[in-house]
Amino acid sequence: MSHATDRLLVLRDEVLAAAEHGDRELPGAEIFDAIVRGVLARDDTTPGLDLTLHDAIARRLAWGDSEAEIVADAEDIFKRLVSAARRSLTDPGEEAIVIEVAAEVVTATMRIVAVAAASRAARERAGRLREELAQKGLREILAQQREVLARLDRSDA
Repeated sequence: MSHATDRLLVLRDEVLAAAEHGDRELPGAEIFDAIVRGVLARDDTTPGLDLTLHDAIARRLAWGDSEAEIVADAEDIFKRLVSAARRSLTDPGEEAIVIEVAAEVVTATMRIVAVAAASRAARERAGRLREELAQKGLREILAQQREVLARLDRSDA
């Protein structure tokens, strides 16, 4: 583990505002953890996609957190982390790495949320189109039934 990662882990409670939340799950913890993983993977030549972050964001969305809440958490984590890093990290190189990785993780979070929102919007649009087609089909069937009933009334008369 690098020195920057060690120092970053010390800042976890401050950045996540753990004191404000008590025993509840800390909003943005998945984002902070992705930043730690990013700092650790900084020396990798091809770090790749952080699937753990994708899964965590998808889980939050599935449990009912809104896209806006996740974006707000990412922005809050970034602001608090930058402030804490500037104050606590003595090596400007380490500070730059942490801030750069944090920016990358927040950007990735925004991208994940945007893709999820676009997918949700597409599903909702498809659902509306199906509903409209079903309503149109129902109107056509009702019109046909009225015609049949009108013919039956004329033939009885």
